[in-house]
Amino acid sequence: MSDIVFPARLTATRDVDLDGLPILMATVTPDSEAAALPLPPGQTGPQGPRGRPRSTFVKAGTIANAAARPTGLGPDDRGRWWHRLDDNGMDVWTGAAWVHSPGAVGAQGPVAPAATIATVTTTHDPALTTPALRISAEGAALAIAATAPAGVAGLAGPPGASGSIATAEDYDNTTGPTQRSMFALNLGGRRWSTTAPPNGFGPWSWWDADIAADQLADVDQLIALTAAVPALPFRWRPMCFGNLYTYCETGTGATAEVRVRLGSATGVMVASGAGLRAATSQYLMIPFNPTFGDEGTKPLSPSSTYATVPAGVPATLLLTVERVGTGADIGYDNARGSLTVWAQPV
Repeated sequence: MSDIVFPARLTATRDVDLDGLPILMATVTPDSEAAALPLPPGQTGPQGPRGRPRSTFVKAGTIANAAARPTGLGPDDRGRWWHRLDDNGMDVWTGAAWVHSPGAVGAQGPVAPAATIATVTTTHDPALTTPALRISAEGAALAIAATAPAGVAGLAGPPGASGSIATAEDYDNTTGPTQRSMFALNLGGRRWSTTAPPNGFGPWSWWDADIAADQLADVDQLIALTAAVPALPFRWRPMCFGNLYTYCETGTGATAEVRVRLGSATGVMVASGAGLRAATSQYLMIPFNPTFGDEGTKPLSPSSTYATVPAGVPATLLLTVERVGTGADIGYDNARGSLTVWAQPV
């Protein structure tokens, strides 16, 4: 804001208050020519309240002429208008005065068809709190869509009786539970179901007298144990561990290896122990652990079905001593021999 300069007379008076403190008052008396100057504008004030919306034109009736205009109208009647029959004009009340528009009213058109409610749909949604109504029209046919929110929450009901998970509506009972199985949510079907034991199932074990009597022969394979595993409700891969005393004749260039095979004597290898070629002919304890496949490189992944047993099918595992090479006796001693099997779900 720019400064305003005008001639004036300044009168200063001095006084004291009740406590004896000085009070200085200044009186500014502008010159008679400057007294008529407008004062400079001040700072912009805050925005005022929102005004009332302007009324739309609303036909209130017909009148014969200007003399027949209604009286007693006020600001609340703004926008109302009357059809003047003397000149087919409009007399509009602005809230404070009349405005006349001659010839503004044309001939009356045909009567529109009566409106009918064609469809009504209601949506009940407990998550909504505000009711809503939407009306749409196609010609005279109206379609009404209403949204009904949830009402006031009622009192809590009595506790229900405990039920079984297997009878719940969101439980898939096509696969039954097994020992150490767990419940899991199927995100695709949004239903709960049992899953295979996440850390394996078992173990099954065989040792000493379970293993066939000691053998020693000039053969390619000796079967020391045929172990049966019952059918399981999920696909699984054998995880085999154990020990076995094995023998291989010296001076031949052959070795004796411990292997566990799935299904038959020629089935896929699922465990192995290092080959034996001792400096002297003797029995040595050979440990074995999970090893999959001896017919070439086989990829394994969480979804691979290689070296697995299908669900619902019993399995047979064979503990063998196999000769690598020719021309040597191989054998085993069942003392302190063992086989332990875990079923790893796939």
